[in-house]
Amino acid sequence: MSINKRVVQLIEKTSVSKAAFSEATGISTVILSHISSGRNKVSLTTVEQILKAFNNVNAKWLIFGQGSMFESKDNSNKFDELDQQIKRLKNNVELQHNQLNEQVVLLQKLLLKLKEG
Repeated sequence: MSINKRVVQLIEKTSVSKAAFSEATGISTVILSHISSGRNKVSLTTVEQILKAFNNVNAKWLIFGQGSMFESKDNSNKFDELDQQIKRLKNNVELQHNQLNEQVVLLQKLLLKLKEG
């Protein structure tokens, strides 16, 4: 598979459109269209822009077609980040739940005083 085809494959995998990929990388949509059609070859500048925009893309895969599209070590980092986000969300939900319970107790006490008073 040629580097042009790998760029097209990467666009399909990482973006909803060439325009979105263009915006993320700074590569014009015209150049991306020319790469897709085979009219232009992928330049070193284009490779650099892609690798800067998508730091989890495997450079060896992009340039030589060796290995997988994405580096697995970055995936584990993403999983760790997601795990941390989940833990923070759980803590926030638990905190809000406790605060609501405290408010319910206070409202019940207030209601009881109003009924007695």
